[in-house]
Amino acid sequence: MKIAVIGDLHYPSVNAEYALLRQERQLFYESFMAHFFSIPADLYVSIGDLTNFGSQDELEDIYAIIDQHHKPFVHVLGNHDLYGMSRDEVLDITHQERFHSLTTEGAVLAFLDTAKEMDYEDWGGTLDTIQQQWLADIVEKSGDRPLIVFGHHPVYGTTKNSSLEKRCISPDIPMWDILNKKQNAGLYVNGHNHFNSIAAREQWTFLQIAAVLDEQAVRVIEISDAFISIDYVPFADNELQQRARAIGNAINHFNLNPHPLGTQADVKYAIPLAVPVRTNITEEEEIINS
Repeated sequence: MKIAVIGDLHYPSVNAEYALLRQERQLFYESFMAHFFSIPADLYVSIGDLTNFGSQDELEDIYAIIDQHHKPFVHVLGNHDLYGMSRDEVLDITHQERFHSLTTEGAVLAFLDTAKEMDYEDWGGTLDTIQQQWLADIVEKSGDRPLIVFGHHPVYGTTKNSSLEKRCISPDIPMWDILNKKQNAGLYVNGHNHFNSIAAREQWTFLQIAAVLDEQAVRVIEISDAFISIDYVPFADNELQQRARAIGNAINHFNLNPHPLGTQADVKYAIPLAVPVRTNITEEEEIINS
């Protein structure tokens, strides 16, 4: 199975206060999303902050671009996606699920909602008790199959800047108590901090992806019998890069990252998988529903 993943997209509205033309915005995002969906994959994932403020026009316009490609697409909610409207209003437009899981032949995938609703003062992450219990159940039932968890915010103390205030899921939430029950390998994928970063902790690997306006690239996660491999697919397109910088300099609620985004070790990685020990598996254990 192959999964193509993008970082924070920050699709913005175009209004009078921005030195940004609607045509310039459309040329960049239509081109980038065409590149994204051209990568062969079984699933395509946005790791959150798909939009810059979560307004109705932003959501409708970016989904008009996405829907043209007719590909299986999952949008994990980020804090910017919930600034302008309530969670229910956003989900009504996107037709996405708030949180859910997917079991394939080779792995279990879990998609979290770590964002706070319409909270402009605290853009840090959270996980309500319903999701905590749900995730704990997913971890337990995944057994020795690979588990990939997608959440906008990083787990505290893992990837770059994830120990800083508002840069992670709150350390008061027992994320590690939930995750460390995993048998075999787990991969947690996040955005939010606008840096590429890979960190390992016991059986878990943590993958953080930079913002699209800083770096026009995609991660491809491939699950095989022996490995979970993480590949890095950059788009070497000067016009795309110039338009990204113009948009990043024009809009509010976003700043281009002036620092190096990471090294090769922060974008490519291979996670070895232990040979699973198969026992009598019930039908209930084979299928995990959200």
